[in-house]
Amino acid sequence: MAAGPRRTEATPAADTAGVQPEYPRRVPLDQCPFDRTGARECRVHWRHLMIEAAAYDTFQNAGNIYSGYWYRWETSHGKWMDRWFDSVLGWRWKSWSDNNPWMDDYVGHPMMGSITNYIWIQNDPKGMTLEFSNTAPYWKSRFRAMAFSNAFSLQWKFGPFGEAAIGHNGDHFFYDKGVLTNETGWVELVTTPVGGLGWTIAEDVIDKHLRRIEQKSHKPLTLLALSFLTPSRATANILRFRPPWYRDAYAVKADSFWSDPPGRPSTGTRSTGSRPAEEIAPGDVVASSARTAVGVERASVASVPEWPRYGGVHEFGAWWGFSVVSGQLWGSATSIRYMPIDLNYSYLLNPQSRRWAFRYDPELTALAMLDEPNPGGKDRYSQRTRSYGAGISPVGFRASFLPEHRLQPFLSTHGGLLGFESPVLALHASQFLYTVDFGGGLTIFRKARQSVAAGYRYQHLAAANGYSSTDANTFYFQVSRYRTKGYR
Repeated sequence: MAAGPRRTEATPAADTAGVQPEYPRRVPLDQCPFDRTGARECRVHWRHLMIEAAAYDTFQNAGNIYSGYWYRWETSHGKWMDRWFDSVLGWRWKSWSDNNPWMDDYVGHPMMGSITNYIWIQNDPKGMTLEFSNTAPYWKSRFRAMAFSNAFSLQWKFGPFGEAAIGHNGDHFFYDKGVLTNETGWVELVTTPVGGLGWTIAEDVIDKHLRRIEQKSHKPLTLLALSFLTPSRATANILRFRPPWYRDAYAVKADSFWSDPPGRPSTGTRSTGSRPAEEIAPGDVVASSARTAVGVERASVASVPEWPRYGGVHEFGAWWGFSVVSGQLWGSATSIRYMPIDLNYSYLLNPQSRRWAFRYDPELTALAMLDEPNPGGKDRYSQRTRSYGAGISPVGFRASFLPEHRLQPFLSTHGGLLGFESPVLALHASQFLYTVDFGGGLTIFRKARQSVAAGYRYQHLAAANGYSSTDANTFYFQVSRYRTKGYR
């Protein structure tokens, strides 16, 4: 007699509600280069990739606008659409040289290509943890990065957010040092992706040898100095709001007040949420909160109190501003263009107040550009001159309101001194300017200890010998980080 189907007795565990299904394990990050399943965690982070690429494109355009009066003039005159099309159609496809300096073509463009390579690499799990090696996964990763770099370069030269549309590079010829040119040619289309790949490989080789050094605890200044050996990767890290020495493949230990939260154990275990520690494989993908802002893996710090409001006692920030219209409240010199890049540190003077935050806010002007008319200019390209300088504003205060809210309006005032490479604002004026400003703006906290701010300052710049002065209507953008000793 044939046996019928075997009956399986139900077990108490099977009948119990709330039985947890067995979920597949996540692919560890260091195994993504070898993944063949199309795992979600191994796919390109397109959103962050586009944001970082847009930030880099904006940075390059801002640099051109910052440093070139005629770049600004060409952008703002004529019919924009017609001049953009003329710039693309006017490209010299039969010329290799673009008549730019050798350093621009064979150093600057390869570095640009390498930076965009690393923007791709740090958003591609199949390549972000790979060191230099003669293996298929490494070369596939770097050639994918090169394809992205080439696309970025083509947009930069021909697209609506590049030099053809902003600056209209290529739509007309002019004489530069006796050579008739429109500054276009094949060289910049080739050296950016090809030279960029070579630059990236060279930095990968250097980084492979630096790993033994970086894994030991160092002061931030030491790590910053080491970052100059890999400048493209450092720049790409900054574009994702990471320190220059950050690495995806391993932890870089920075020994400073700004690095680890207080109470961090020396063992450096990972914080992985609800998953048991024994289930975490080496290299597993973990939440972004498991790393600190300087690339150090952080442990559980539940015993350390958290600062109860947005921001903190100590702030370190940087801002870039521009003024294209001179004011007339106090200054006499007109048609002045002023563009500063500043670093600032601020200290919260009333930490107990819940109504407003009053900060001592000194600043260091790392670079200032002043563009003014040149009456002795013989042609349109010499009718204006630029001078570069730096300075400090030891007197500075900022009052922020609604300190417990994500959006915080503020008022500010500063005073200091600027020094320039040559006399400014008048033929016999001084190289030094006194500065006084007042203004306001809005701080937006993207995270509890990170913020961005947009503001306006009315800045009075007066020559030290009293010959002349000008007023600048400066609009600026700032990013900041915060820490409080003894708190997270």
